[in-house]
Amino acid sequence: MRILVVDDEPRHLRGMVSLIRQLRPDAQVTAAKDGATALERVRLDCPDAVLTDIRMPRMDGLTFLETLKEEGSSTKVIMVSAYNLFEYAQTAVRHGAYDYLLKPVEIENVKHLLDRIELQLSTELMERKETEDLQHRLALASSAYRSRLYLSWLNESMTASKQEEMDKADWLQGGGLMIYSELRSSTADEERISGLTYLQSLEQSWSKLGKAVTLLQNGLQDDRTLHAVTLIRTPPLTVALKRQLRSIANSLSMELSMDGKLTHGIGPYCESLSIGGPQTYRIAQKANEQNFFECWEGLFFHDELRPSRNPVPINSEKLLDMLLSHEAGIAMKQCQAAFKQLSDAGQAKPALIKEQASLLLMKIKSRIQDFGDRRVGGLLTQTAAVLVQNCGSYQELMELLEVSLQEVHNALTQAQQDKNENIVANCLSWIQEHAKEDLTLERAATHFFFNPSYFSTYIKNKTGRTFSEHVTAVRMRRAKELLAENRLRIYEISAECGYQDTKYFCRVFKKHHGISPEAYKHTLLPERKRKE
Repeated sequence: MRILVVDDEPRHLRGMVSLIRQLRPDAQVTAAKDGATALERVRLDCPDAVLTDIRMPRMDGLTFLETLKEEGSSTKVIMVSAYNLFEYAQTAVRHGAYDYLLKPVEIENVKHLLDRIELQLSTELMERKETEDLQHRLALASSAYRSRLYLSWLNESMTASKQEEMDKADWLQGGGLMIYSELRSSTADEERISGLTYLQSLEQSWSKLGKAVTLLQNGLQDDRTLHAVTLIRTPPLTVALKRQLRSIANSLSMELSMDGKLTHGIGPYCESLSIGGPQTYRIAQKANEQNFFECWEGLFFHDELRPSRNPVPINSEKLLDMLLSHEAGIAMKQCQAAFKQLSDAGQAKPALIKEQASLLLMKIKSRIQDFGDRRVGGLLTQTAAVLVQNCGSYQELMELLEVSLQEVHNALTQAQQDKNENIVANCLSWIQEHAKEDLTLERAATHFFFNPSYFSTYIKNKTGRTFSEHVTAVRMRRAKELLAENRLRIYEISAECGYQDTKYFCRVFKKHHGISPEAYKHTLLPERKRKE
């Protein structure tokens, strides 16, 4: 509670301030030495109550009270005086004094006074809240009913009784514009602008051009995207009027920038809103769709749309080849260039752009099925069927495609790596299976469908050994196994390991193991005897 004490006697002033602070420690208590100073304080601070003396310099208490009454102040004024004169009390009551206390003031009287003031303030606050709540509910009900009535008219679904009610709206007989507005929210649910606030902002702004009424298409519930249509009584569209419309649209975008992206579509001038309103409304709604392209800066006039060119299909095969050849950046640039051409400087239908984006993703999905990454396939299906359709802007769509193409590139790269690792493993296994045969680089490259030169370099890069070194290593390992078995002669082991020249086999074995085959055979003799 905020209390102001007014008295020209310093002792009385200090005493009353001290007493109130003792009785109400939480109260904000201030002081003034005369009526003129007190009046300035009331105008500035709006205290809940004022305890004022009557006889004071500059402005007495009764004049102070009368002035507050004239200004319509709701502050409660209590007159405090040492004069028990009927005329003072009568004047005070006539000017709306809350109470009249005699000096010296009893502590108990002040306590009861403060209790009464607090109780009344609490009651008034509750009544004020109830009144505001009722007004709010009435406004909601009125707006909701008006919206239903007008929207049924715009959608040409009115009953006869409703049509009679609409006929009473005289201003619809004149000409004007239809503005279709859309606010895509970017805030959390609890911070989202209410439908009523959005409606009021639009109607107040567009009313600068003429009498206006704004309707919410999706009611007053707090949806993520709010759709509204505004009917304005204006003269026919001119260059100057278009500038005014753009200026207001820019101001609205700034005002609601924290709430989301605001766009508007403006239909043609309608000479009779009551007759041509529904058709003009549909044109304005269609015009707003072009704001999918950022180049229009959130405001599109119906006459800015020209016939679009025939769409050029996106080359999905070329894009996929780039993704396969580790050129994801180039692929994305090619994709952006293709869609930029398709968008036709913002003249193309947004539905066409989304259709081509979905088709592109599904074609890519079909091509990468052989790579076996079901996760990426599912992601592309989800993106094409749902996410692309929900894109609210061209930029958002391009970002979505970039993410999708990057996912495809990563999946293809991983699949290629897995395939490469399998090729190496299969090659080593093939060498082991055919070690007895005449193994050449050309034969191996042909078997695995590679160019011999590329295959040689590939094996060396992946394993650190040449193809010939791998063949030699497998044969020498097999030679040791056969020598340990001691069933075959040296020339027979040479043939088993793919060497027709026994002397050459012995030289290779000694170079590889540092010992001749015969010597290696003798080193195993003690172990064989032990086993026998």
